[in-house]
Amino acid sequence: MTAKIGVLLLAGLISGPVLADNTGTTYAGLQYAKVSYEADYDIEADPTMVVGRLGHYLTDYFSVEGRVGLGLSDDDVTVDGHDANATAEIDHLIGAYAVGHLPVTQYVSIYALAGFAQIEGTLDTPYGSESDDDSGFSFGVGGEVNFFSPRFSGTLEYMSYLDKSDYEVSAISAGVSYQF
Repeated sequence: MTAKIGVLLLAGLISGPVLADNTGTTYAGLQYAKVSYEADYDIEADPTMVVGRLGHYLTDYFSVEGRVGLGLSDDDVTVDGHDANATAEIDHLIGAYAVGHLPVTQYVSIYALAGFAQIEGTLDTPYGSESDDDSGFSFGVGGEVNFFSPRFSGTLEYMSYLDKSDYEVSAISAGVSYQF
Protein backbone atom coordinates (compact mmCIF):
# COMPACT_ATOMS: atom_id res chain seq x y z
CA MET A 1 0.00 0.00 0.00
CA THR A 2 2.89 2.38 0.77
CA ALA A 3 4.25 1.84 -2.76
CA LYS A 4 0.86 2.73 -4.27
CA ILE A 5 0.68 5.98 -2.28
CA GLY A 6 4.28 6.81 -3.26
CA VAL A 7 3.51 6.35 -6.97
CA LEU A 8 0.43 8.58 -6.70
CA LEU A 9 2.45 11.29 -4.96
CA LEU A 10 5.25 11.01 -7.54
CA ALA A 11 2.72 11.32 -10.38
CA GLY A 12 1.33 14.47 -8.79
CA LEU A 13 4.75 16.01 -8.17
CA ILE A 14 6.18 15.39 -11.61
CA SER A 15 3.10 16.74 -13.34
CA GLY A 16 4.03 20.23 -12.04
CA PRO A 17 5.56 23.02 -14.10
CA VAL A 18 8.76 22.25 -15.99
CA LEU A 19 9.88 23.60 -19.40
CA ALA A 20 8.06 21.84 -22.26
CA ASP A 21 5.34 22.27 -24.86
CA ASN A 22 3.15 19.14 -24.91
CA THR A 23 -0.28 20.58 -24.05
CA GLY A 24 -2.83 19.30 -26.56
CA THR A 25 -0.47 16.69 -28.02
CA THR A 26 -1.77 13.17 -28.57
CA TYR A 27 0.49 10.12 -28.53
CA ALA A 28 0.18 6.47 -29.49
CA GLY A 29 2.48 3.59 -28.70
CA LEU A 30 3.01 -0.13 -28.88
CA GLN A 31 4.81 -2.24 -26.27
CA TYR A 32 5.98 -5.83 -25.90
CA ALA A 33 5.32 -6.95 -22.32
CA LYS A 34 6.75 -9.88 -20.39
CA VAL A 35 4.04 -10.54 -17.81
CA SER A 36 4.70 -12.11 -14.42
CA TYR A 37 1.86 -13.93 -12.67
CA GLU A 38 2.69 -14.95 -9.09
CA ALA A 39 0.16 -16.53 -6.72
CA ASP A 40 0.07 -18.11 -3.29
CA TYR A 41 1.75 -21.53 -2.91
CA ASP A 42 4.60 -20.41 -5.22
CA ILE A 43 2.51 -20.64 -8.42
CA GLU A 44 4.15 -18.78 -11.31
CA ALA A 45 3.75 -18.18 -15.06
CA ASP A 46 5.31 -15.63 -17.44
CA PRO A 47 3.17 -15.17 -20.58
CA THR A 48 3.70 -12.29 -23.02
CA MET A 49 1.38 -9.67 -24.50
CA VAL A 50 1.38 -6.69 -26.83
CA VAL A 51 0.01 -3.44 -25.38
CA GLY A 52 -1.36 -0.54 -27.40
CA ARG A 53 -1.32 2.90 -25.75
CA LEU A 54 -3.23 6.05 -26.67
CA GLY A 55 -2.83 9.21 -24.60
CA HIS A 56 -3.43 12.94 -24.62
CA TYR A 57 -1.54 15.68 -22.76
CA LEU A 58 -3.97 17.85 -20.75
CA THR A 59 -1.08 20.04 -19.58
CA ASP A 60 2.59 20.05 -20.50
CA TYR A 61 3.38 17.28 -18.00
CA PHE A 62 0.11 15.54 -17.25
CA SER A 63 -1.71 13.19 -19.60
CA VAL A 64 -4.51 10.67 -19.60
CA GLU A 65 -3.92 7.32 -21.27
CA GLY A 66 -5.89 4.27 -22.34
CA ARG A 67 -4.37 0.84 -22.91
CA VAL A 68 -5.48 -2.33 -24.65
CA GLY A 69 -3.40 -5.48 -24.43
CA LEU A 70 -3.65 -8.84 -26.19
CA GLY A 71 -1.85 -12.04 -25.30
CA LEU A 72 0.98 -13.14 -27.60
CA SER A 73 2.19 -16.36 -26.02
CA ASP A 74 1.33 -18.60 -23.13
CA ASP A 75 3.75 -19.99 -20.53
CA ASP A 76 4.05 -23.18 -18.52
CA VAL A 77 2.69 -22.88 -15.00
CA THR A 78 5.04 -23.95 -12.22
CA VAL A 79 4.16 -24.78 -8.63
CA ASP A 80 7.06 -24.56 -6.21
CA GLY A 81 9.42 -24.67 -9.19
CA HIS A 82 7.90 -27.84 -10.70
CA ASP A 83 5.95 -28.10 -13.95
CA ALA A 84 2.20 -28.16 -13.19
CA ASN A 85 1.23 -29.63 -16.59
CA ALA A 86 -0.72 -26.45 -17.38
CA THR A 87 -0.25 -23.24 -19.35
CA ALA A 88 -1.41 -19.69 -18.63
CA GLU A 89 -2.05 -16.87 -21.08
CA ILE A 90 -3.36 -13.32 -21.06
CA ASP A 91 -6.51 -12.99 -23.18
CA HIS A 92 -6.82 -9.22 -22.92
CA LEU A 93 -6.10 -6.15 -20.82
CA ILE A 94 -7.96 -2.84 -20.71
CA GLY A 95 -6.68 0.08 -18.64
CA ALA A 96 -7.17 3.81 -18.01
CA TYR A 97 -4.45 5.95 -16.39
CA ALA A 98 -3.40 9.38 -15.20
CA VAL A 99 0.25 9.95 -16.16
CA GLY A 100 2.76 12.45 -14.79
CA HIS A 101 5.79 13.16 -17.03
CA LEU A 102 9.13 14.69 -16.00
CA PRO A 103 11.80 15.58 -18.58
CA VAL A 104 15.32 14.74 -17.41
CA THR A 105 17.10 16.08 -20.51
CA GLN A 106 16.03 17.24 -23.96
CA TYR A 107 15.91 13.57 -25.07
CA VAL A 108 15.06 11.62 -21.89
CA SER A 109 12.02 11.73 -19.62
CA ILE A 110 10.55 9.61 -16.84
CA TYR A 111 6.91 9.05 -15.98
CA ALA A 112 4.67 7.56 -13.32
CA LEU A 113 1.14 6.39 -13.93
CA ALA A 114 -1.77 5.24 -11.81
CA GLY A 115 -5.25 4.07 -12.72
CA PHE A 116 -7.43 1.05 -13.25
CA ALA A 117 -6.94 -2.21 -15.17
CA GLN A 118 -9.15 -5.15 -16.12
CA ILE A 119 -7.41 -8.38 -17.17
CA GLU A 120 -8.73 -11.69 -18.46
CA GLY A 121 -6.56 -14.80 -18.55
CA THR A 122 -6.94 -18.48 -19.41
CA LEU A 123 -5.51 -21.55 -17.71
CA ASP A 124 -5.25 -24.68 -19.92
CA THR A 125 -4.86 -28.10 -18.30
CA PRO A 126 -5.21 -31.66 -19.63
CA TYR A 127 -8.69 -31.62 -18.05
CA GLY A 128 -9.93 -28.50 -19.82
CA SER A 129 -9.63 -24.78 -20.03
CA GLU A 130 -10.82 -22.08 -17.63
CA SER A 131 -10.92 -18.30 -18.15
CA ASP A 132 -11.23 -15.72 -15.41
CA ASP A 133 -11.05 -11.94 -15.16
CA ASP A 134 -10.37 -9.41 -12.45
CA SER A 135 -9.92 -5.67 -12.14
CA GLY A 136 -8.45 -3.14 -9.75
CA PHE A 137 -5.91 -0.42 -9.04
CA SER A 138 -2.88 -0.38 -11.35
CA PHE A 139 0.33 1.67 -11.27
CA GLY A 140 3.78 1.87 -12.79
CA VAL A 141 6.89 3.85 -13.68
CA GLY A 142 8.80 4.20 -16.92
CA GLY A 143 11.32 6.04 -19.00
CA GLU A 144 11.24 7.44 -22.50
CA VAL A 145 14.12 8.27 -24.88
CA ASN A 146 13.57 10.29 -28.08
CA PHE A 147 14.95 8.73 -31.28
CA PHE A 148 15.67 10.64 -34.50
CA SER A 149 13.03 13.32 -33.71
CA PRO A 150 11.19 14.75 -30.70
CA ARG A 151 8.01 12.94 -31.81
CA PHE A 152 9.37 9.37 -31.94
CA SER A 153 10.59 7.66 -28.77
CA GLY A 154 11.37 4.32 -27.15
CA THR A 155 9.90 3.33 -23.78
CA LEU A 156 10.86 0.99 -20.97
CA GLU A 157 8.53 0.50 -18.00
CA TYR A 158 7.45 -1.57 -15.02
CA MET A 159 3.71 -1.99 -14.35
CA SER A 160 1.84 -3.56 -11.46
CA TYR A 161 -1.40 -4.34 -13.29
CA LEU A 162 -3.10 -6.12 -10.38
CA ASP A 163 -1.92 -6.65 -6.80
CA LYS A 164 -4.50 -8.75 -4.95
CA SER A 165 -4.19 -10.48 -1.59
CA ASP A 166 -3.51 -13.91 -3.13
CA TYR A 167 -1.83 -13.07 -6.45
CA GLU A 168 -0.05 -10.35 -8.45
CA VAL A 169 0.14 -9.57 -12.17
CA SER A 170 3.02 -7.30 -13.18
CA ALA A 171 5.00 -6.67 -16.38
CA ILE A 172 8.25 -5.31 -17.75
CA SER A 173 7.64 -3.68 -21.15
CA ALA A 174 9.63 -2.15 -23.98
CA GLY A 175 8.12 -0.28 -26.88
CA VAL A 176 7.85 2.72 -29.15
CA SER A 177 5.71 5.85 -28.99
CA TYR A 178 4.82 8.57 -31.49
CA GLN A 179 3.40 12.05 -30.74
CA PHE A 180 1.09 13.69 -33.25
